[in-house]
Amino acid sequence: MSPSLGLWKDNPTRRKIEEFVKKVTTPGSPDYVPPSDRIATFDNDGTLWCEKPAYVQLFFGIQRLKQIAKINPSYLDHPNYRAAVNDDLSYFASFYPDHVGELTKIVFDTHSGMSQPEFLQSASDFLSTAEHPRFKRLFKHLTYQPMVELMRYLEAFDFKNYIATAGGMSFVRTVSEEIYGISRERVIGTNVAFDTQISEEGPVIFRKAGLIDPIADGPGKPVSIELHIGRKPILAAGNADGDLEMLWYSQTHHFINLQLLLFHDDEKR
Repeated sequence: MSPSLGLWKDNPTRRKIEEFVKKVTTPGSPDYVPPSDRIATFDNDGTLWCEKPAYVQLFFGIQRLKQIAKINPSYLDHPNYRAAVNDDLSYFASFYPDHVGELTKIVFDTHSGMSQPEFLQSASDFLSTAEHPRFKRLFKHLTYQPMVELMRYLEAFDFKNYIATAGGMSFVRTVSEEIYGISRERVIGTNVAFDTQISEEGPVIFRKAGLIDPIADGPGKPVSIELHIGRKPILAAGNADGDLEMLWYSQTHHFINLQLLLFHDDEKR
């Protein structure tokens, strides 16, 4: 069965994608791109799964803030913990876009001090049980199926797909293979610093407070792509200002390239 974009409307966007893929994969075409350079990068939040009313990982961080505040009520003196306990999403939304670094630090520091296996189990448990407040379905089931289909379509033509997320690399890796068919090593994103501690069982990786610079958003996305892939994408897809540098970076490729800007409206839909 030949690959297709059956979930996409037959419109100029779909035809543009199909024409681009044909050009770069047809031997003898002046725009032919060898398989080694058929790199595609996709943002995650708002591009591959929903991000309204807030980022999925923010809900994960809020859950952790509630757990900490329950153990030690004195933490409720801090506005971050009070907002979490009161499910005040507007408080956290106020950090974006001007203070995204501070918001990211809140989310990531909630799980500092954990071993990496503990964190991965915690993230897996959350994504296997937590439901979206509006749709009442698991967060991990709220993926954009046409975008997942696009990744399968590209793979059929020897593209290598990567997720380039501003969210936590480890967080997304826990479900990337299950919901996207994207292997863990092809997920790149924001990450914390790690520390190796020696136990009776051997070396154990622990998560430290603070983030590794740069945050994989805005100008940090091209840096992350270079660090983890070492090749520019000929196709890049995103949905927000934080993806612009990744899209522009793709445009500087010496091969023919394509950028996709997704407009999602699940706040209204």
